[in-house]
Amino acid sequence: MLKNLSPLLSGALLSALDAMRDGETLTLVGSGYPEDQITAPVIHLGDDVTTEAAAEAILSVFPLDQDDASPIVFLDLADEPYDVPDVAFAVNGIASDAELRRVPMTRLELEPFLELARDSAVTVRVGADAPPCAFLLRRGAL
Repeated sequence: MLKNLSPLLSGALLSALDAMRDGETLTLVGSGYPEDQITAPVIHLGDDVTTEAAAEAILSVFPLDQDDASPIVFLDLADEPYDVPDVAFAVNGIASDAELRRVPMTRLELEPFLELARDSAVTVRVGADAPPCAFLLRRGAL
């Protein structure tokens, strides 16, 4: 057992994160994400794991791209264009805390999001969320 690592960071997940190159993306998905659109290897963290818990664990070891104007992209499947879901605010706060800087986030509609997600190095699947959301996290250098 390694010290100070979240128990959500399994060997498979740590290995996948370590194998990622700078500029590659990780897709973090919860409920409502179109399963048939996932093309990257999937690491399932469990049905009782929330998007926020997964993001906190991942971002504790995963550097975000500092050169990208928006290293986090989120998909809001709730179809509320003027209402950002709580989970998106939470993930943005977790990222900002982990990076010790303000981390900009961009919202995309389904088709452009799916196009980017098809190029992800890995997909991390978590349990049920309300409202459904998905995120792309772009890796940066340490």
